[in-house]
Amino acid sequence: MGKYVQNFLTRHRGWVIFLFAVPFSFIYQKIEDFRSWIFRNFQSTNKFHEREVRHISNLVKKAHDSGQLMCTARSPWKTMSIRKATYKEDCAQIPINLKNILEIDETNQSLRVEPLVTMGDITHYLLPKGYALAVQVEMDDLTVGGLCMGIGIETSSHRYGFLFETIKSYEIVTADGQIINATRDTHPDLFHSLPMSHGTLGFLVSVELEIVKVKDYMKLRYIPTHTRQEFNKTMQELTDSDLPPDFLEALVYSPETAVIMIGEFANKPSDGKNINPINRWHKQWFYTYVESFLEKGEQVEYIPLRHYFHRHTSSIFFQLKDLIPFANKAWYRWLFAWMGAPKVSLMKYTMTKELRKRSLQNRVAQDIIIPISDMEEGLNFIDKHFEIYPLWVCPVKIRNKESNSGFIPKTNGQKEQIFVDLGIYGIPPSVKQSKWNGIETSRKLEEFVRDKNGFQMLYADIFMTRIEFEEMFDHNLYRKVRTKYHADKAFPEVYDKVIPEKWLINLEQEAVRSKEEAIV
Repeated sequence: MGKYVQNFLTRHRGWVIFLFAVPFSFIYQKIEDFRSWIFRNFQSTNKFHEREVRHISNLVKKAHDSGQLMCTARSPWKTMSIRKATYKEDCAQIPINLKNILEIDETNQSLRVEPLVTMGDITHYLLPKGYALAVQVEMDDLTVGGLCMGIGIETSSHRYGFLFETIKSYEIVTADGQIINATRDTHPDLFHSLPMSHGTLGFLVSVELEIVKVKDYMKLRYIPTHTRQEFNKTMQELTDSDLPPDFLEALVYSPETAVIMIGEFANKPSDGKNINPINRWHKQWFYTYVESFLEKGEQVEYIPLRHYFHRHTSSIFFQLKDLIPFANKAWYRWLFAWMGAPKVSLMKYTMTKELRKRSLQNRVAQDIIIPISDMEEGLNFIDKHFEIYPLWVCPVKIRNKESNSGFIPKTNGQKEQIFVDLGIYGIPPSVKQSKWNGIETSRKLEEFVRDKNGFQMLYADIFMTRIEFEEMFDHNLYRKVRTKYHADKAFPEVYDKVIPEKWLINLEQEAVRSKEEAIV
């Protein structure tokens, strides 16, 4: 990329996204929708799948025999993480172009899909049949593979747990080319190690997920709170209840104000009133609409189910306002929003090195997961060090699997424990006054999370050293499984895949510097 082009892409970021990423995202999605329609109607997806898996197995065997480390050949810009995945340059890259829905089993209430199937593909396929995933993750473009080998959370997670808790089986090609169907019973060590392993134990080629019966609408109750104490008390009561709501999330708008949303599946109301299709292209962003209930007071609406499941897609949660500042204006919504939000992958494709460097220091995209008993302290910490609003709050049930806990922290001897995801997305106000140090502040956040026996989602940048990373994530089972299935000599470790690019930052030096400054 020439210097002039680099400078243009850096200086006119908003217009590049508006003029390039938005229309090309629309075109790209239409092509993908057509491809999926062709496969569903004219191809035997199971036969195609079996042929492709055998081909992948043969490629893996050859790479294994050569002694090379392996990774997928998927272009780094196509992933949801903002990292450039420079580790791929030193690996044998195995093409895994598996993006089909394979079969639905209504008797056992499960859905079998390939790893590049997206959440949008799944809702388009399942909802007309009266089903949804038990944990139907929000963003349209998130892939099943990324969520199963990483982590997936949604507003039903306080009942079901993370997405991986609803997985019935993984089909994995291991380091030596074996094809294994891993379940809780047949290969429990591998099965429980795969979440958050990020493709470092084998290649995922299909997964079977739990599905549930649904109705056409989500009956959503908006509950505004006006003090931090009221918010914490209400959230604790809802999650501690013997009959918790089916769906639960909250948006925190300031140190005092928040709106809690509880939902349940519902049929269309007989009077046809209070129906709100929130994702129609001309509607304001959902999170800005929800804020209005701080003034309106508690109310109930009926939202078409697919609109609810993808309610934050059009605004990329809260991040599009910083990328296209005018995208929530009425004129933009009516004239251009029909094309949808820009895809994260295409925005990443146009990201220059200078923009990547700035994002490391000035932009925050973090999800921290801590016990709900520490939620108030976590919110106070975020307010003090980040001052970013709104915040996304989503409770999740974590079960104690003892020796099979994998990377997920143990629950202090309890059978299960409620944690809470606090999502921080945006640009801190102090960036404009050049008073904010992104790396230093993020390291403080990481230390806070470790102290609370919590953890972070690894799609975002991390600033931990390897030692600090292994304090946050238990590697005991992971290392045993890597050795047992010969992955230790075939795949990079998780840490080496999720740290920022080496040309951006030396984490060991940064750790020493931040400790020295703390002493001073």
